[in-house]
Amino acid sequence: MPASIITPTPLLAQHLPLDGAIAIELQDGIMIFRASHHIQERIESLLDKQEEAPLTAIEAQELDSYSEIDDYLSFINRMIRNNFILEANLKTNIAIEHGE
Repeated sequence: MPASIITPTPLLAQHLPLDGAIAIELQDGIMIFRASHHIQERIESLLDKQEEAPLTAIEAQELDSYSEIDDYLSFINRMIRNNFILEANLKTNIAIEHGE
């Protein structure tokens, strides 16, 4: 089965390097990448504003950029988790084969 591939976009390259944009957490011993608390608050602010009135073009583009970042982080997290599961299964199979 071929791996999923996400094509880089110019918007992602402009917004991803923001200081403090990405937080790294450990879940079950696996690194998980998430938008930082500051970025999550900004997204919530834009979504709340969007419910009351249309966003400006700049705000809409900013929200789209955060969506792209979220897509990339989800992809990275899936790849990390899948690799972790694969390695754990390989170790288990090797242990079974060697009677451990």
